[in-house]
Amino acid sequence: MKMASESVFVTENAEAIYRCILPELGTMVSERSIVDVKVMGDSLVMNITADDIISMRSTLNTWLRLIQIAHDVCAVGKNAMNGV
Repeated sequence: MKMASESVFVTENAEAIYRCILPELGTMVSERSIVDVKVMGDSLVMNITADDIISMRSTLNTWLRLIQIAHDVCAVGKNAMNGV
C-alpha cells in the first residue's frame, strides 16, 4: 500500500535549512521511499511517499531529525552572530 505524508515547517530560516539538507536529497537511503523538499516563501515543505508503513516511519524519523538539526544549527549561528 502506497503512503504519502506532507509536512510544512513555517520558519524564517526555511532557505538556510533547505541548503543544509540539500546534499542529503541526492542520497537515496531506501528504494522504498521518496523524499522531496522545497521552499515556499517562509515555509519548508517536505513530501514523502513510501511503499509501506515501516518505510514511512523510518523515512519520517530520519528527515524530521535532519531538519531539526539544521534548524538548531541555524539558531546557534544566529546567536553567535548576535553576540559578536
